[in-house]
Amino acid sequence: MTAPERIVLGLVVLALAAGLWASVGLHTPWTVLPTAAVGIALAWRVVPAPARVTVAERRGAAIALAGAGAWAVVNAVMYAEYLIVVRDPGFLTLAGLWLVDHPDSDIPSLGAIDAASVDGSVLADASQAWNLRGDAVQPQGARMLSALIATGGWVAGDLGVLVFNVIVGAVGILAVYALSRRMLGPLASLAPAAAVALSVSHIGLSRAAYTEPLTLVLVIAAALWLWRGVEDRHGGALALGAAASGALSFVRIDGAAYAAGLLAATVLALALAPGSRARRGGAALAAIGVQAALLFAGYAALWRWSEGYADRLADQAVTLMIGYGLLALALGLWALTWIGGGDRVATGARDLLGRRGAIAAGAAVSGLLAVLASRPLWMTAHRGTDNSVDQFTNSVVGSFQASQGLPIDPTRTYAEHTVAWVSYYLTWPLVLLGILGFGLATTWMIRRRPGWALLLGAVLPTSLLYFWNPEVVPDQLWAFRRFEPATLPGFAIAAAVAAWGLCDRVRPAWRARSRRIAAGAFVFLPLTTWVSIAPGSDLPVSAATPVFVREMGGAYSQLEDLCAVAPDRPIILAGTSSHFGSLRVMCDEPTVLALAALEPDQMARMADTWDAAPVVLTRNPEWFEWSTEPAVVVSSTVRQASYELQGIPRTYFDRAYSWYAGIVGEDGVLVPVEPEDRTVVTSP
Repeated sequence: MTAPERIVLGLVVLALAAGLWASVGLHTPWTVLPTAAVGIALAWRVVPAPARVTVAERRGAAIALAGAGAWAVVNAVMYAEYLIVVRDPGFLTLAGLWLVDHPDSDIPSLGAIDAASVDGSVLADASQAWNLRGDAVQPQGARMLSALIATGGWVAGDLGVLVFNVIVGAVGILAVYALSRRMLGPLASLAPAAAVALSVSHIGLSRAAYTEPLTLVLVIAAALWLWRGVEDRHGGALALGAAASGALSFVRIDGAAYAAGLLAATVLALALAPGSRARRGGAALAAIGVQAALLFAGYAALWRWSEGYADRLADQAVTLMIGYGLLALALGLWALTWIGGGDRVATGARDLLGRRGAIAAGAAVSGLLAVLASRPLWMTAHRGTDNSVDQFTNSVVGSFQASQGLPIDPTRTYAEHTVAWVSYYLTWPLVLLGILGFGLATTWMIRRRPGWALLLGAVLPTSLLYFWNPEVVPDQLWAFRRFEPATLPGFAIAAAVAAWGLCDRVRPAWRARSRRIAAGAFVFLPLTTWVSIAPGSDLPVSAATPVFVREMGGAYSQLEDLCAVAPDRPIILAGTSSHFGSLRVMCDEPTVLALAALEPDQMARMADTWDAAPVVLTRNPEWFEWSTEPAVVVSSTVRQASYELQGIPRTYFDRAYSWYAGIVGEDGVLVPVEPEDRTVVTSP
């Protein structure tokens, strides 16, 4: 019965150990694994062993374990080869590969800075994803996910790194099951877990190294343990929940937004809970202290290990930190007053609301979500054109609209469709049930059980924030990342709460049948999104490519072949910035990026930087002078899902690559590398 939650516990502690050691530059098997083992032993009792286990509890846990295990196996077979940096999983995966054999994520430039000084068009880093700090190149973003998937590399090499996020996704399913059990029965809890498991978004985002599945695990596990800490008066669970939620800043730069909702919900639940005011106030202060300490440590680590990225988003990050700090301070000051009766602010409001007020509050929450869902009927959201980021995003959106035959309106954000985005993956019936379920949870929090605040605090703050303004390029699955960590599991759980609540109101003779129908709906409805039937269209029958296509299939073989073209030589990558980090990490050779044609004397000066003559890898042979006509040395295709603005991707494209290679001679003229049969077959 406790096995699903204990697996969640093990992954969370391993992630904490990996992320914390990476933040101090000591990420090795000899630091991370013993720390994780000690942490799991210390936290073992956070998951209580029941005195008596029913048949339903044993069956529910067994089905959850078998289902998550089967899900992991199937999706591990289809793991993504996201090693070319088109979007975030590229640099996150490469940082994970680097951390397998290195204690920190700073990648030495090894002379690349001096080589790049020959011309302004030559760089020792690559914009956005790879930034210089001193004489090292830093991958973009927080480090916990990369540090965690690197532990898979200690066991199974590169394959272990590529597959590990699938394991994280499987554990996320178990986390949803474990949290649901505080609200539903052991068998009913399988329904929301199944809905998440079968959603195209959870499948697609888990196969590549997206941060969202790990964020989901931390958010849902934190809600579970904080709820237990409040309701069962369990100090260890409260501390672990606070640590898991505080560690969100080690995963994502917006971690404070998730942490703030969980913190506010925890303090409110403690204020409403029965028991000694001194004990409850002390518990609130402890939760605030643990969460805040880890949260700010995560932001400090972000600035240390990804300074360029943190500086670019400094305005947003600082605003989040200030907002979180003010909230934590206000909640802490309030908790200090509880010993003198300050908690009556919450209990008095609850008593004043009464039954009718609680129902009205629940109706208001459901009504707000319904209004947000209705926005396509009465508004169209647009972004500005004033800054370079907006201008770039507008150009991307315009190109997507043109390729899909949509009206050209590049400033559209599609933010009015954000609730509809959830329906792409869960379907409208489950979304509408979720809207009802959040209203019921609000009512029950006020009238029955303060712990319901943890579900609301884990899900609604960030959901409402991103429903209104997602701040993302609006193609799927990319845009739905905003809603994977909390909104997707939250709506699935809330929908199950509403569905089983409705089942309890039917005649007793029909109740069992209605529950079976509800359970079937949570499996069947997400499955309907896997296939689209549109008679008369160009594609009358199409399937969800994130489910049936290996993302970036062919990338790993391409990079292996490029590294084998001229091993043990510095690399001059000409014209293709997406491969800069890929070559630097996988070939483990100093790499510079040339963005324009170079003269032979410039090439010769670059070559003088290193002891061995560098190899030029390029798809633009016309940029250079060659001793003889070069031939293609690596020919490859890489398969990717298409970009869809108003639906799940159901097509794919094969990107063809033809690479030329030459060794820089003493006069700067390139001597072509002799081609071999290096054609890469695209993965199915």
